[in-house]
Amino acid sequence: MRVLVTGGCGFVGSAVVRLAVERGDHVLNLDRRKKSVAIPSLGPVAQREGYARLEADVTDRAMIKAILREFSPDAVIHLAACGDDDPSALMDGEIGGAFSLIEAARQYHEKLSGEARARFRIVHLERGESDVPEKPTRTQAARGAAATLLDRWARANDLPLVTCVAGEAFGPWQPQSSFMARLVSSLLYGQPFQMDAAGETVRDWVPIRDLASGLLRAAEVAPGQSRYDLSVGAERRDIDIAESVCSLLDERMPMAGQLWSSLIVMQGDGFGASHGPMLDAVEAERELGWRPQGFHAGLDRLLTWALASHAASQARRTAIAAE
Repeated sequence: MRVLVTGGCGFVGSAVVRLAVERGDHVLNLDRRKKSVAIPSLGPVAQREGYARLEADVTDRAMIKAILREFSPDAVIHLAACGDDDPSALMDGEIGGAFSLIEAARQYHEKLSGEARARFRIVHLERGESDVPEKPTRTQAARGAAATLLDRWARANDLPLVTCVAGEAFGPWQPQSSFMARLVSSLLYGQPFQMDAAGETVRDWVPIRDLASGLLRAAEVAPGQSRYDLSVGAERRDIDIAESVCSLLDERMPMAGQLWSSLIVMQGDGFGASHGPMLDAVEAERELGWRPQGFHAGLDRLLTWALASHAASQARRTAIAAE
């Protein structure tokens, strides 16, 4: 399969790129980050045959149109996102980027015929919303508007758009601002970790590799204008996640005289804690043949990576200090 991934240097995008390259797909990673900036999460595939990275902005309509024409993808997985909270930047990046992509895809799709037309799909990812209505942030509002634009334009023009919905992704190379990354980092450095809202916040956790495999599976076989939840059924309170991580660390790297859970500090009483989306992956598993490895396999993979990265970091610091 020939796959164009927008935002392929991001957390989710790089996971999709890695998995697609590993299984032998031809992948073009379109991202606005400078090519001179190394992306550690793409290190394992950077030199692999069949992979290319292009520095480009998804809002550039002429560029996107030319890329689709030249690369001739079987699927486009749209994961590009704006990291700026400025309203005008969000409008341009999220909504402008969504329109640029879907309109270029419309023109590309119109010229396809036969098997190529039947194969082509556009896949995008939506963040599952909390079951408790909350005032959206600017970023959430812009991404929601972009998702609506993609859906309505696709329906108006009979485009094979597939929407995938997921909760909280976690895994190697996750953003340092995320809950899981902050938790693991604090623990490995022996620092207390403050658990807000008494740890009662509930999220639907999905391992990043499972999420990537679901997006690729949707790009291969999902019918156009369909929607699938990608969930491994791991709805957990923050305190449950902390206890699971601490328990694994007790097994792999026990501390002398105390448990890792002694570093967890509770804050608040749980009032107002948000409750993550109720997602159900039955249709994704039945109709797409998606077979996720599951929460525990994902957590094991994350901790294996985190422990190795932490040990390497400590070794570098020791070597520098010894010079």
